[in-house]
Amino acid sequence: MSGSGSTNTIDQLLGHTDGPSSEITDRDLVRARSSAYIVHGNFRDLAEMCDDIGSTGLVKTSKEADKTDVENEVYRRVHNYVSSLYLYNEHIREILNRRLNQYIGKRYFLPGKDNKAAPEYLKRGSFLWGLRNDFQHGDYWCLSVEKANQDQAHVFYHLRFKKQDFNATPKGGIEDASGYVAHASDGEYEYPLPYIAHFHRNLFNDFESDFESWCDRHAF
Repeated sequence: MSGSGSTNTIDQLLGHTDGPSSEITDRDLVRARSSAYIVHGNFRDLAEMCDDIGSTGLVKTSKEADKTDVENEVYRRVHNYVSSLYLYNEHIREILNRRLNQYIGKRYFLPGKDNKAAPEYLKRGSFLWGLRNDFQHGDYWCLSVEKANQDQAHVFYHLRFKKQDFNATPKGGIEDASGYVAHASDGEYEYPLPYIAHFHRNLFNDFESDFESWCDRHAF
């Protein structure tokens, strides 16, 4: 799928620049925008825990904070983000299926290991989809909250990803759990919070804009 050289992520996902086959309704747009709003809100909640989520990704707490409470809160906010991202993608996929003369299965959003030409949004999003799958099955073992340092008033924690404990259920054309982490180096996945920040601020925002532009492609 090439999208005929288009820079629009929806075109790249579909492999053509034809645009919608039938009218995008106000209800479609309201649903997509509401889902995106929830993703943005969950990212803000996650970023608020951090000293600088985009660089160090260190979780900042008071010295009195209980470590177990910190762990649970980090897991909760990460879970909320990746789950809302999954639902947003599913809403977009459902809209595409209603407004196109082709079926868009989950494999469109989960490029396999050998699909190097897939849009960055999809490749980088595979890891977050995998985290969501892992969480949905009640397994948080692939993540750990570890003390990094402290000052007079605060304690700082890293959130680390442990690839050996990652057991995401294969779905949508992903052959096995390793397929979710096939599109970046191990070092990029090791600290998921800066990874999420880069994904959200760059790729998610662009994808949201590209979808809106795609919806406006033709007048019906």
